[in-house]
Amino acid sequence: TLSACNESIVQAQSEQGLLESVCNTLVEVGGYRMAWVGYTEDDAAKTVRPVAHAGFEDGYLALAEITWADDARAQGPGGRAIRSGLPAVNRNTKTDSTYSLWQVEALKRGYASSIGLPLRAGSQTMGLLSVYSAEPEAFDEQEVELLSELGEDLSFGVQAMRAGAERTRALEE
Repeated sequence: TLSACNESIVQAQSEQGLLESVCNTLVEVGGYRMAWVGYTEDDAAKTVRPVAHAGFEDGYLALAEITWADDARAQGPGGRAIRSGLPAVNRNTKTDSTYSLWQVEALKRGYASSIGLPLRAGSQTMGLLSVYSAEPEAFDEQEVELLSELGEDLSFGVQAMRAGAERTRALEE
């Protein structure tokens, strides 16, 4: 899965295409239930704006209202990963107390565990890669390490895409 995602990073023609390809690969090759990427917004609510997803989503992202503010809606893996800059895992949706706000909707969609991976640009967290598994306890130490590497690679790919777009704009001007 990591190799296929890295191939997507190398071959991507656009940032959006890159994000969609990585999400699709995580679902189709990795066998995860759902994957999505969201970017942090610097608004008052500190929202996380979903920009790409793949797998069985069924309206979950609209209901989840993920934020990176330091409040109750940001205590799940996504908000914690963005604030800390480190991976955050929900090992079991049924028993993880930090996941209580999303538990009912997540279980309806078969999300038994999940991980939030920060997407970083230097010292800033620009977004989040979230991956959901149909199995509880899916994200062991080795899997967290591999997915963290993917998050770093995706961050690099997004930054490279943005730098290339900026160079193109500068040349055109």
